[in-house]
Amino acid sequence: HACLECQRRKIRCDGKQPCGRCQSSRSRRRCVYEQHRQRLVPSRKSLEELSRNLEECRSVLRRLFPNHQVSHLLSLSRQELCSLLDQPAQQRTVDLSPVPPSPKDDQQHPTELEQMPAQNSQWDEERRDRDPLPAEADDVNALSLAMDKQASSYLGASSVKVALTVMLQIQPQLQLLLASQPSADSSSDDNTRSKVPLIRAASRSAKKQFPIPWTYKGQALVDAYFKRVHVLTPLLDEASFRKHYSEGRRCDAPWLSLLNMVFATSSIMSTPSSNLSHIKYYNQAIEHIHLSAFGSSHIETIHALGLLGGYYLHYINRPNMANAIIGAVLRMATALGLHREPPPEEPQSDPAVVESRRRTWWTLFCLDTWGTTTLGRPSFGRWGPAINIQPPKLVTENVEYDSAQFGGIMPLLENIKFCKIATKIQDMLAVSPLLESEDRHHLDSLLVDWHNNLPWLLRSTEPCVESLHLSRSVMTWRYWNLRMLLYRPVLLTLASKGQLPISEQDVAAVKNCQEAARETVDSVSKGWMRQQMSGWNAVWFLYQAAMIPLVSILWQPDNPAVVDWRAQVESTLELFEAMKDWSLTARRSRDVVSRLLEASSKISNTRQ
Repeated sequence: HACLECQRRKIRCDGKQPCGRCQSSRSRRRCVYEQHRQRLVPSRKSLEELSRNLEECRSVLRRLFPNHQVSHLLSLSRQELCSLLDQPAQQRTVDLSPVPPSPKDDQQHPTELEQMPAQNSQWDEERRDRDPLPAEADDVNALSLAMDKQASSYLGASSVKVALTVMLQIQPQLQLLLASQPSADSSSDDNTRSKVPLIRAASRSAKKQFPIPWTYKGQALVDAYFKRVHVLTPLLDEASFRKHYSEGRRCDAPWLSLLNMVFATSSIMSTPSSNLSHIKYYNQAIEHIHLSAFGSSHIETIHALGLLGGYYLHYINRPNMANAIIGAVLRMATALGLHREPPPEEPQSDPAVVESRRRTWWTLFCLDTWGTTTLGRPSFGRWGPAINIQPPKLVTENVEYDSAQFGGIMPLLENIKFCKIATKIQDMLAVSPLLESEDRHHLDSLLVDWHNNLPWLLRSTEPCVESLHLSRSVMTWRYWNLRMLLYRPVLLTLASKGQLPISEQDVAAVKNCQEAARETVDSVSKGWMRQQMSGWNAVWFLYQAAMIPLVSILWQPDNPAVVDWRAQVESTLELFEAMKDWSLTARRSRDVVSRLLEASSKISNTRQ
């Protein structure tokens, strides 16, 4: 390379010291060569290892100094750092395992904030086949309006049943008014009950299995699955799944159970709620799922059970069975080591396989979080220090192979962040529903920061393709729903206790809860689509949001905001009516909310 003087003069340099040009011009002192540094381009593996090491160091620091920022520790001496370690650590909201409340703290919230089953009670989600229960009703959504009966399974402060119980405590005559009102859909209850499939045990008879050949109808169901389900939960490897289906050769139980569960789930999402074709596919899938499947090491068995517990059983209103199965599936995935990142010293494995393992684990993690958000039960360690599997990569080394999966990866990455926050909130509410105002504010700020930092594609309201619109809409609904559930225990406690001194923090919490409910209704009205994946989620979030203005009306009937609360409920009823073809529970949800609103009006009229 040329010396600096030759570079300045833009002439050829012979590279000697001094060079010939500088000697001839008697500029030996100017003959200086710049030392070039070799440019280092770190590999992706090196960057990932550095990121992992950095996160591990941060994790250790957080455990050692939970109450201090790293920037505040830099100027401290070794002795000062050691003295901080000797101080008792204060409980922080970011801890994964909150300290159980003392008896004094436990007495500060009413018993109505959790539903305890009797010691000799048994829950049986198949009793709707024997008892006169609406097919859409289950222990969680309380659509049966059986508020006089003790809960058959444990439900915490996040459940809808708790809100209904508080309404009954505010106005005891509500129960008589509801009992005297005929159900608007009572004539169709018997017909609706037949729509829910009967859970039947898999046959253990040894019969020869045959492969499922490719058909145009099956291809349409597969396409619909990857358009409306995969975009929210990219559980499967799309390229591999499509390849096996198009070949039509496999007849092993894991594949047949998975294929039929894909058909069942897709059939729901691509047809109106009156279509029952999903029952046939579900029964065919169950034929290949025995109790011994829980001891299986087949990843496709895990995928099939994930769809069963994460989607299908919730759709047919078996939340307790769904919760049990998805919990078992997480443990099956743990047995396969899906919760751990492969050690760096292991031989380089197929990037597609690594990404598939990551997607499987984190999709199950999200399904478990979403399914238990409104149960009010602890997470039982679905996320903790022992789980070091990395999130999926947005762009992998084998871009061509993974390009079909791209649409679902970006939402999954953001859903993982959301579900980690949701898990913290669930665990803390399971310990004590009435959190300290500082804890509520901190958790709420985590949610707000998450929402504000979403990628533009997921935060924007600009028109887009259906799959992206579905992802961003459901993500927004979950955001407002969780913020509402975070503040709802304050509203329910104040409403159930009547006239109490209300602090400024409690007033703010109630307003935040009511605002989150209003935003839920508003975002659903703008974002829902005429398809069941959208309608199913929309109705569920609307139903929960409607309980907030209903509780508020019964609690403060003279509040000037009653007009707005009533208008909010009426808007919800209109949405339920519009969604009746796109949600199995829309009609019944409308009936329950309408009866509660009518009963609240009668109570208000008797006071005047």
